[in-house]
Amino acid sequence: MQINKRHQVSPYLVFFIIYNSQVGVGILGFQRTIAAKAGYDAWIGVIIAGSFVQVFIWMMYKLLAKADGDIVDVHSKMLGNLLGSVPSFVIMIYYWLASVSVILSFIEIIQVWMFPTLPSWILCSLILGLVYYCVSGGFRVVVGVSFLSFIIPQLLFIVLYLYPLKSAHFSNLLPILNHSYKELFDAVKSSMYTIAGTETLLMFYPFIREVKSSKKFAHLGVLFTTILYTISAIISFTFYSESQLKETIWPELSLTKVIRLSYLERFEYLYISMYIIIVSALLSLLLWCSSRGLKRIFKKKQKYFLIVLSLLSVILSQLINEQIKEVLDKIVTQMNIWIFYGYIPVLLVLFTLLKRGKQNG
Repeated sequence: MQINKRHQVSPYLVFFIIYNSQVGVGILGFQRTIAAKAGYDAWIGVIIAGSFVQVFIWMMYKLLAKADGDIVDVHSKMLGNLLGSVPSFVIMIYYWLASVSVILSFIEIIQVWMFPTLPSWILCSLILGLVYYCVSGGFRVVVGVSFLSFIIPQLLFIVLYLYPLKSAHFSNLLPILNHSYKELFDAVKSSMYTIAGTETLLMFYPFIREVKSSKKFAHLGVLFTTILYTISAIISFTFYSESQLKETIWPELSLTKVIRLSYLERFEYLYISMYIIIVSALLSLLLWCSSRGLKRIFKKKQKYFLIVLSLLSVILSQLINEQIKEVLDKIVTQMNIWIFYGYIPVLLVLFTLLKRGKQNG
């Protein structure tokens, strides 16, 4: 699949796209989830999960290089246009459901911490209005927002991670490896979804200029986010006791309460406001992937699908309650694990055998 060079991006920008796809609302609360699986050994699970993602990146590059296109091309060449559109459609729905999960989680944070009486549909409409503006500008605009979502928040991350060190108790991490392999495996599974997002490569692959040069930047992006998540987990584990962490829904966000500056009393307001950039960038990428995939499947303009998906998201934001959201999060988690960490490796093997068979024939 050939994309006009004017619409493609430089290889080094893949680093920022991968970062954007992996760092979202999950980093604010994943510490409690993984600690419930493997206690304060769970930071090891984050590193192992990051290693698995590195392998997954390699697999995706292999698969997409063989198809010379995105995941829709892979399915079309393997199953035909009609039959291949079914698994492609499922993956596009996953991208959209993942975006709904992200925006609902962020709306919950805004309502709990800042505006408890503001209706969900208003917040969702405002955020998705910004997202629509970004996505309608094309993939290069989406990448530009991804770049900003990396550059701007890093200064606040540095402040957030350094300040709590004054009260850190690194003895909390000892003894290391005092949990079973099963508990560590459960922590790895929880971490896998938290640092998920690299599967967006399946759609934006054709938009990379000099694909071979971009591989190292994709792997560096995963390495950076793995280190970031590991540091975040360790800072939370050394600051909170296990009993405190069980009661803290958003451990990283709660760390902002200990930051007191002479010119800024409520640091969490600044932190949450900054997070709008990160969330908008992630939503832009997910909705771009979903709407572009649907455009390729149904041969209609991308903006129509973007509008429909955005409207459905606004409606769901008002209808979904806390119990339904938990079910949605579980569905998205299972889809992520089975589709991308199960289906894609199998697809790579089958597509390689099919292509080799055609060459021999």
